[in-house]
Amino acid sequence: MARKAGSAAGAGASAGAGAAVMKRREFFGLVVETVLAALPAERQNVAHRQTMNLLKMHWGANYRVHYEAMIDSERGWLEVGLHFEDGPASTERLLRYFDTYVLEIKHRLGIEVELERWTLSWGHCYELLPLEPLSADFARMVAARLLAFMHLLQPLLDDAYELGLVPREPHPSTFHQRFRDRRG
Repeated sequence: MARKAGSAAGAGASAGAGAAVMKRREFFGLVVETVLAALPAERQNVAHRQTMNLLKMHWGANYRVHYEAMIDSERGWLEVGLHFEDGPASTERLLRYFDTYVLEIKHRLGIEVELERWTLSWGHCYELLPLEPLSADFARMVAARLLAFMHLLQPLLDDAYELGLVPREPHPSTFHQRFRDRRG
């Protein structure tokens, strides 16, 4: 069951018997450490970065196609998934490609996993986990789900790169240009 806004995960309340509540930086750091410890040697070159509420991990130069763990304290969940954020064309192609495997994905990762377009240039294959206090146990559980997504979806993503469905280099952002255009 999802927690309400202001849950213990964001507020620093006790996490229960024997489980210390972590700061988000520590929490995501432990997720990364756990993922790296479980990856095979040939996948150790995963890039990662984190902000206040999310962690992104990816292989290769196109950082706009990445695995993500994102905390939403207000809604009481943590999203884990693979994000397609490299522009409308590649997002459409990736969504169509992954849709051909959606039954296998749901069979292997769970029926609660969804594949959807969020905006014209952004889609994801994800699941929502009830937000728990940010403990080491929860970090290891989030890492285990990220690893499950990576193990199943990365070979498909590697194939999508080989098929030319998504560029190996990130699509240039138009955000700053659009912002400048509005300012005149």
